[in-house]
Amino acid sequence: MLDISQLRAQLDEFQDYEASVRDRRVEQRRRARAVLASCDEQWPKVQAAVEEAQPRRLVAALQEAPRTTTDAPARPTPITVVATDGSQIYPDRHVDPTFFLLNVSRVGFQYGTQEEPLLDSVPRLRFEDDLRDHIDAVLGSMTTELVSALRDEMELEHLLAAAQEEKIDGRPLVALADGTLIRWMIRGMNNEAAEDALIARYTDYLQSFRAAALPLASYVSMPATTEVVNLLRFMVGELDVASPDAFAVSPSKPSLEGLLDRHVFDSVLAPGQRSATFGSTSHIQRAYPEGSEVCYFYLKVPSTSGTTEMARVEVPRWVADERSLLDRIHATVLRDCEKGDGYPLALSEAHERAVIRASEREAFFRLMERRLRRAGLSPTNSRKRRSKQAPRV
Repeated sequence: MLDISQLRAQLDEFQDYEASVRDRRVEQRRRARAVLASCDEQWPKVQAAVEEAQPRRLVAALQEAPRTTTDAPARPTPITVVATDGSQIYPDRHVDPTFFLLNVSRVGFQYGTQEEPLLDSVPRLRFEDDLRDHIDAVLGSMTTELVSALRDEMELEHLLAAAQEEKIDGRPLVALADGTLIRWMIRGMNNEAAEDALIARYTDYLQSFRAAALPLASYVSMPATTEVVNLLRFMVGELDVASPDAFAVSPSKPSLEGLLDRHVFDSVLAPGQRSATFGSTSHIQRAYPEGSEVCYFYLKVPSTSGTTEMARVEVPRWVADERSLLDRIHATVLRDCEKGDGYPLALSEAHERAVIRASEREAFFRLMERRLRRAGLSPTNSRKRRSKQAPRV
């Protein structure tokens, strides 16, 4: 139980803190715009300097003038839009035997037609022997990182299948994934062989999209990334490597530390516009096949309430290199956000179909327990879990 009355004084302090952050952000954005304008004028020289200095922070790779903006093109119609999302029941150490459950939804809309949409979901129960068959390296435990990685892989697998099934000859298509395409979270499992296997399998699916000429994009709502800000901080000498004097920019204060990419582009883009396209320099990209490396742009998404939100849209390089595909993705994502009042309708519907609700979770546990007991097995719940299920006070 949360005692709200004890939080009033802390909320007063938080309110004062947020006011000071807002004032600082105003000055940081003003300086960031000035640095971005300077970068715009000499971006090939800036990119060469970054490659030579090799800062440890992730710095956006420039592929065009970074202050470039593009208005939303007209979305083609009819058009096919497919999307997936996933949810899971994580392994619970208070339940024996150990297992986890993945549930991935598939959504396909044929916009501009009266054709029936694709709306379904695919559950999959995973356990140790099942994993041993699919991952060469034996994992000591089912970590949340492993479960999340396998869920993301299953989402991409079914997104590819949905795109192949829903594709209609002569009709353009966009396949839309939720979240980032960069598998940075896989590193950290302390099992390099398993990490490499998971990345290889994920990038195989990315390559399959390219082989089938199915344009893929992913949508990140309110991203917390700082790669473009790090580029600006490199220019003004705030990173761990020296910046060439030629990049001296006025004003010299405040520091840009703490600023996010979305703060910068929120003050650069008009509603509906996309930013320049940047390349990711995440180290894990070295394991991606040529042509499947991840590029991204920022999109200022309007809503019916009059507010806006910044999104990051990621695409494989083979899509970024084709202007017509990039325009198609820009227009399609924006129109889908308009339909979904600020968030892509296809992803919103996919989320609703994928989520495992509390009642469904408990129904699944009861079914599993009955099945195991009927087979003469004895599933065990810890006393702590039973206590949570039936509080006495």
